[in-house]
Amino acid sequence: MANEQNLNHTLTVSEQRAGGIASGKARREKKTLKQIGDMIGSLDIKSPKNRAILKDAGIEDEDMINDVGMLFRLNLKAQSGDAKSIELLAKLRGQLKEQVSAEIVDYKPIVDLTKLRQKNGDSQS
Repeated sequence: MANEQNLNHTLTVSEQRAGGIASGKARREKKTLKQIGDMIGSLDIKSPKNRAILKDAGIEDEDMINDVGMLFRLNLKAQSGDAKSIELLAKLRGQLKEQVSAEIVDYKPIVDLTKLRQKNGDSQS
């Protein structure tokens, strides 16, 4: 199996160094994309049409940034009954936590002490 071969392979110092360099580069790129996304989200909405829609909804001029506009549009989709929009909006607002589900199964002990005692002739409880 390929996975077993990978587990048994010891990386050389140069392979470890190359992996560390690639990891750092990927981390920097991801950070840069996050920073750009944050910057774009904080920019003012320029479209007069979109500003008028938000103004009609009661949003103040100083709050008319791209992030607010996206949340407003997401809210409209949620109001129309879009389940994914409802879920995302609830997560963003902190109203929905990720839930982990687990299957409940019947408990079966690894060793049945009752049978073991009977086998050994032990009648005590």
